[in-house]
Amino acid sequence: MKTLLLSLLVLFSIYMGFAQHQPLDTLYANERQIVSLSFNDPIQKGITGTENFVFTFNHENSEKLGLLQAQEGPDSNLLVMTKDGHMYSFVLTYQDSLTQFHHFIDTSKNLINGIPKIKKQVKNNIVPNDYDKLCKQLLGQTKQFHQIQSKDGIRLKLTKSIYHNKEVYIVYELKNSSVIDYEINQLQLLKVLGTKKRKASYQELLIDPIHTFLMPKIITQGNTMRFILVYPKFTLGNNHNMKLVLTEKNGSRNFSF
Repeated sequence: MKTLLLSLLVLFSIYMGFAQHQPLDTLYANERQIVSLSFNDPIQKGITGTENFVFTFNHENSEKLGLLQAQEGPDSNLLVMTKDGHMYSFVLTYQDSLTQFHHFIDTSKNLINGIPKIKKQVKNNIVPNDYDKLCKQLLGQTKQFHQIQSKDGIRLKLTKSIYHNKEVYIVYELKNSSVIDYEINQLQLLKVLGTKKRKASYQELLIDPIHTFLMPKIITQGNTMRFILVYPKFTLGNNHNMKLVLTEKNGSRNFSF
């Protein structure tokens, strides 16, 4: 308890020094809908200012996901500390109807952003410039694909997740056998919590890639293109699934599986 109070006092002092330069985001919540927050690093501590707001996260197995709900009452605030030492503060407001159910919290929102940190040497850590070298090797070695979907002359193939250090690599292949060029509008990978049968607990969390390799904008007719997307490392629990969504720009040849 003393450690938590000390952490909050440190957080408050930092907040007072930086608040004028970094305005706080407002999160809206109610008792009927679940709002999820994804951080770049596992959550270590999280506390709300009043009891009508509840922020929960996995205390036993560190996870990057936290859930927020609220009862009608006065505005409050949320303080979150992650294991990488970053600290975040949000304004909390009750709202009867919500339009946004997930927030991906970028590290630029942390309260100590801009304070110089001592860089530690980490073994086996990938330098961003080395992503392309590993991607080239994977493209040359990949022969077997795990998922295959086809629609209107467009075939999408992808491998199983390839884990390396703190990243996940997925090799994609798009083949256009139609007579019309295929222009990519969006390719999204999502982590799905629960099932649509239980709408109250169903959530889709977008996993943003941290690096792309040879991803095309257009697959011309008769051509096949392979490319790789690199994602931050993620794991799946018992009630988790993955979802892939590929949409065509100015067209209807869309995939969702």
